[in-house]
Amino acid sequence: MSIAPGRPADTAGAARPVRRRVAVVLTIGFAALALTLAAAIWRSLGQAPALAYWPFAWRYDPDLPVSPHTWRQLWLALAQSAAALALLCGALFAKRRRLAWLSAAVALALLTDWPSPRMLLTEAHSSSYQRSPQPFSDANLLQGGRLYQAHCAACHGAAADGRGELAASLPVWPSVLGAALFQNRLEGELHWRIAQGGREPAGKPAMPAFGSTLSADETWQVLDYLRLHAYGAEGGKGMPAVAAPVVELACRDGRATRLSGLRGLPLRVMAHAPGAPEEPQDPRLLSVALTRGATRGVNADCVAADDNAWDAYALAAGVPPDELAGAQFMVDRQGWLRARRLPGAAPAWTSADDVCGPGGRMEGITARGLGELLLAMDRAPIAIPDTRRER
Repeated sequence: MSIAPGRPADTAGAARPVRRRVAVVLTIGFAALALTLAAAIWRSLGQAPALAYWPFAWRYDPDLPVSPHTWRQLWLALAQSAAALALLCGALFAKRRRLAWLSAAVALALLTDWPSPRMLLTEAHSSSYQRSPQPFSDANLLQGGRLYQAHCAACHGAAADGRGELAASLPVWPSVLGAALFQNRLEGELHWRIAQGGREPAGKPAMPAFGSTLSADETWQVLDYLRLHAYGAEGGKGMPAVAAPVVELACRDGRATRLSGLRGLPLRVMAHAPGAPEEPQDPRLLSVALTRGATRGVNADCVAADDNAWDAYALAAGVPPDELAGAQFMVDRQGWLRARRLPGAAPAWTSADDVCGPGGRMEGITARGLGELLLAMDRAPIAIPDTRRER
């Protein structure tokens, strides 16, 4: 049996379309994989409890102001890159002048003027997307307060107002550690800054590194204390969502021993004031009384009698513990602080504009009745999951 001389050439010619199809499939597959990975990362940043490690030196910040010129430069660079990719694909499929196609693609890619990352992104660290693993409990919050007073108050002030006794002697005036601290920075970046310290533009140390002084858990406790302290000072204005401090309970029906065990139900936390008229029970929610030791004659579904519970909620109210009696807090079904009524204030529940966090703002309304407030909380649930571990 003889083989025609032209058969090897025909076989080689038939293999070219197969290679091209394989190249197209691989290109599409890699593009789909990249898009899927980007979507997964984007989703994880908002919904995952934490990212243990962030591999990039930059991150996207939706609050970063970007000029129209920078946006135009970015879109032009993307268009040029798309054109370079199209030329590269053309070179892959071209039968003639393949080198010219490839040269044009390389030249266009090299001439693309990308904006500086600083114009579009914010500097990030490996721990940027980490979140506190510590329970948001009264014990941890008060321990964080003690650590803050011991290590930070001399510079940043006992009230975190930047007016510590050493402030005037420092090369850079200490910052105010209030609501803006948590509005503009991620938890993991704040943790990194405390551990690594800060520096002036000239490179001189502006804040000492506490990584060898405070453990990782102690640093989280300080940050949680500052978070609740800022909520107490401003009522949550300008802040992400703040959880209700978890305290030990004694419930009539034994349904829970900690506040976190009441998730799924709206709560009214009340600082018991002896001699004051009793608050009527409302069947739409559970009542939790803070009593500072007393339990007899308290009309509530659950009682938190520990002094730590009282002091933690005094911090959330922004008042000294001796002035907390009569204060009330509304806690939603997920355990977030949504509104408060301070002692001596007008008989109204108030909620700051950002107290509920992204997707759950109550837009600064004043709810004058529990019914209106309960409807507002259920109508605008907080989308952020609270996944702190309990001990």
